[in-house]
Amino acid sequence: MRVVVVDDDPMILDALKSALSEFGFNVLVFHDPSTALDWMKENGVDIVISDIYMPGFDGFHVLKEAKSIDPQCDVIFITAHAQLDIAVRALREGATDFFEKPFTVPILKAAMERTRRFRILSRQNRLLTDQLHALSSQLVSQNDLRNVMLGHAPAMKRIAEQIVDVADSTATVMIVGESGTGKELVARAIHFAGARRQCPFLVVNCPSIPEELFESEMFGHRKGAFTGAVEAREGYVKAAQGGTLFLDEIGDLPLKSQAKILRLLEQRVYLPIGEHTERLANARVVAATNQALDALVRDKKFREDLYYRMRVCAIAVPPLRERREDIPMLALYFALRFAADMGKPIDGIDEQAMTALCALDYPGNVRELRNLIESSIIHCRHSGKLSPQDLPSFATAGPASPPPAAQAWPIEALRFHDVEKRLYQEALSRAGNNVSAASRLLGLSRGKLRRRLADLKLKADSA
Repeated sequence: MRVVVVDDDPMILDALKSALSEFGFNVLVFHDPSTALDWMKENGVDIVISDIYMPGFDGFHVLKEAKSIDPQCDVIFITAHAQLDIAVRALREGATDFFEKPFTVPILKAAMERTRRFRILSRQNRLLTDQLHALSSQLVSQNDLRNVMLGHAPAMKRIAEQIVDVADSTATVMIVGESGTGKELVARAIHFAGARRQCPFLVVNCPSIPEELFESEMFGHRKGAFTGAVEAREGYVKAAQGGTLFLDEIGDLPLKSQAKILRLLEQRVYLPIGEHTERLANARVVAATNQALDALVRDKKFREDLYYRMRVCAIAVPPLRERREDIPMLALYFALRFAADMGKPIDGIDEQAMTALCALDYPGNVRELRNLIESSIIHCRHSGKLSPQDLPSFATAGPASPPPAAQAWPIEALRFHDVEKRLYQEALSRAGNNVSAASRLLGLSRGKLRRRLADLKLKADSA
């Protein structure tokens, strides 16, 4: 980052140049404000550090001119004549920070790091907003919003790589993840990324088909094959020929139906009810479940041979709480999408509302976030950005207060060892016995917390 320092005191210039260069900034110093502004006009600037009172020039003029050169430029004032009204005026006119001389290097470093992080986040936010506006316009024009996957978390990048790996194969793919994480979107991405993209993509919701009708619905039947079969019917397998058959929530299939699916996967053939000759199946099968199939196998509720056949290519979709860095992108995308659908003049989400959205746990995952944003857009009555007032009340209520202790400790019984032990137990309890989450609550490293737990003879599951 380019930092311009403007001050009429040579000692201040030398000290700031030395200190800021050690912090990793590209520092230029000027004792003449006019020369500094001319340089900024030619080269641009990220951060300006300026004295307020200088001969023939004051810092407020530097602030005004720097902002005219780059509205995103941050200006930090330093002055030996600090007064409350001057500080208030500086901040009102757009200064980022205000220091009184003399100041310490650690304080300045902390201010510079805050400014650096804020600028990086601002740039990322502008880039994200521009990308999503373009994406939203493109999707609205295409009128096809079903095949959108968004996310830049490491887990989502790994899923994208897995999709590329399996897209052109004929192997069965198993997608696992909690309800609402976007398993169907992954299945659609596999289909549309591969050579079968021009052929059908059919979704079969396994729990919605009665067991006695599953074989007919899946494989079809000939006319007169059973009572009520007044005409021939082609099943899902025939309808998906050349394309992809997506079996959603396959963990809910009865064992008898699982046997039929196993033969379809193993032999690539199927037999319509009432016929005697098997037909070749040319439909790629992708399945999904929100259940732990290994547990169902142990409980004899899912066929072991089908389980091993389907887990050859497995993709795990993480819950939203494990990829929180994707919440801003998803929230903004849904806001732009629903605003366009409803004709609402909404162009984003303000900082306070986004902070509230990022603080939620989303047990319903991306589906819950989508529904929350849709509801907010429906009830929003103003233009511009969504604000906290537009969100449902539970989204801005904040975390619930912890329950009071069962009994207060008498002051004479307090010992640091016992207080520390109780603190760790409370943190583990609130974090669901997750050591990583508890360490974040306490502001400790994961390794340090584990060492203290060991010293105190505490286990994560003892909270």
